[in-house]
Amino acid sequence: MKLLFVSLFLPGEKATHAGGRYVYEIIKNLSRRHEIHLASRVEECEIPALEGLRPYCRKVYPYSYRTKDESERGLPDLIRLGLNYIGFSRYAAKLARSGRFDMVQVEWVESALMIGKGRTPMILDAHDVITKPAERTIGRVRGIERFLALLRYRVTRAVERRIMKRFDMVFTLSEYDRDYLLGIDAGLRVKTVPVPAGMDLAGRNVAKEADTILFLASYKYRKANVDAALYFYREVFPLVRKTRPGARFIIAGYGPPVDLTSLPGKDPMVTVTGFVENTEEWYKKASVFVAPVLVGGGIIVKVLDAMAAGAPVVTTPYGNEGIGAVPGRDLLVADGAEAFAAAVLGVLGDRELAENLSQGGRAFVNRHFSLAATMNQIESAYEELLEGYRRKG
Repeated sequence: MKLLFVSLFLPGEKATHAGGRYVYEIIKNLSRRHEIHLASRVEECEIPALEGLRPYCRKVYPYSYRTKDESERGLPDLIRLGLNYIGFSRYAAKLARSGRFDMVQVEWVESALMIGKGRTPMILDAHDVITKPAERTIGRVRGIERFLALLRYRVTRAVERRIMKRFDMVFTLSEYDRDYLLGIDAGLRVKTVPVPAGMDLAGRNVAKEADTILFLASYKYRKANVDAALYFYREVFPLVRKTRPGARFIIAGYGPPVDLTSLPGKDPMVTVTGFVENTEEWYKKASVFVAPVLVGGGIIVKVLDAMAAGAPVVTTPYGNEGIGAVPGRDLLVADGAEAFAAAVLGVLGDRELAENLSQGGRAFVNRHFSLAATMNQIESAYEELLEGYRRKG
């Protein structure tokens, strides 16, 4: 089968965006049985990484762009970025309409802004439900900001619904997101395809470092991750240090803005690494992995990766909603700064609790989030759609 993938972020083995790593693994596995073509936005600094896709893609259609760190973007930069999304979507739409492919799979809702329904079976891999964080923001603001948030929610909901109705099937990463989308439009055809976790783990032995708290995410394109790191540092970390003054907070991941990179200069107990190549080492040496997710959107891939590596995890209810792990057995769930700090302190001060969470989290991921299960779900969805098209025509 000839497949066209449309990706908002460049897939790659060393992709700076967690979703890009996931899409790369899917493409790599599907290329064993299918002919893969890829249309992707490519940041200028990522162009050399295109070579890593050649063994798996018959042809790559790059759409290059230039960007800045989120903290450095002014209004003109945001407008250019929005126009770039639209331009890429129009470019991908032209390829999708060409009739040269047996199936089109679009990664991320934003990629599909200008892609219309054609005669080729089409799947949207949503990654995040963009209406969900827009809805949750309403409850966190007041006054004119609340009015603007409500307006943004209504527009986002209408746009997301309109986009998804163009596709024959929509993939979500969790049953929670599937139910949420069906609440927006019960007529959508939605299938849960769980993201595989722990793909980069090589089974290395890494010694734990005492009182080390890790948050690892991609920041350049995700303001929610920046907000989460700042929330932990400002609201939770001071409470932790009252009991454990030697605790260290490590903020790791691609594209941290100046709001984060400036912290170590003010506080020697904070480290901001930037992009890290060997994520396994960072997960395994951390005493606890924190995911203080404030709004949520989709499944939290980094939480799953941390659990797969055996790092005890503390997150919010939003951080676990798409995962469905058992609180107290697989991870700890805490709502509010004081409860979150208490959970972190519990892991740092109780070796038995930390070990139980490490084992429970790893076992949970192995049961529910394997690569084999993901690939089976995707292939069965393809067969289901193609059979439906054969009956029609």
